[in-house]
Amino acid sequence: MSAVGMRSPGISGSRSRGMHAQLAAALLFGAVTVLGLVDPAAAAVKTRKPHKLASKTHSPHSKRTAHSKTRAAHAKHAKKHPAHNTRTAKKAATGHKPVRTAARHTPLKHTRIARKHSPLRIARRSHDPEKLIMPEGDGSPVLELAAQFLGRPYRFGSDYGAFDCSGFVRRVFLKVGVDLPHSAREQFTFGDHVSRDDLEPGDLVFFRNARRYVTHVGIYVGDDKFVHAASHGGQVQVDSLDESYYSHHYIGARRIEI
Repeated sequence: MSAVGMRSPGISGSRSRGMHAQLAAALLFGAVTVLGLVDPAAAAVKTRKPHKLASKTHSPHSKRTAHSKTRAAHAKHAKKHPAHNTRTAKKAATGHKPVRTAARHTPLKHTRIARKHSPLRIARRSHDPEKLIMPEGDGSPVLELAAQFLGRPYRFGSDYGAFDCSGFVRRVFLKVGVDLPHSAREQFTFGDHVSRDDLEPGDLVFFRNARRYVTHVGIYVGDDKFVHAASHGGQVQVDSLDESYYSHHYIGARRIEI
């Protein structure tokens, strides 16, 4: 009994130590497990920090600020380039890209003036047969030659085939040996001044514009009529000095000896 009683505490102590060892191992395993869980969490926190910074960089406020700057830049560009803004609006409205045309370097106003006074321009002719009848003259060679050109087309800057006003007068007088300049204003300086009451067939009659510059010339044929290359009639024709326009713009007459 005594031997068994002495062995019993020894066995109990060894069991106690075993239990303590198992407890220590469990605690150690728990600590390792906890550390393993903490480290990934810390790593995740460190990983999320740049993401938080990135989210701050791309916050809705910053997006709105960037968008406002972009709209301001577009508005500035639209003011500077209105044509581009118009093309963009047309494209948005129609859904099609507008066709670009070549830039026009000549202002429209100057282009119209150039077309109006182009040497190649031929005006539309009048269909009034009365415009192609000359009154019976006094046998002046100037009137006989002028009658040969009745109905010829008007063409600005031309004195052969088709005529403008001073080109017509110049061509007729060239045929009688008198060389006149191709300019109504310069022709007004040739010959002798004649009053309207003393006009004779073959005299040159002149007309002015609103600034009183000589701009038109014709040849008097008698009966208060004259023959000229008329831009409004588109041809060489006969008109009356009593017509409202010619009566109002008449400035004088010259007689040229031949």
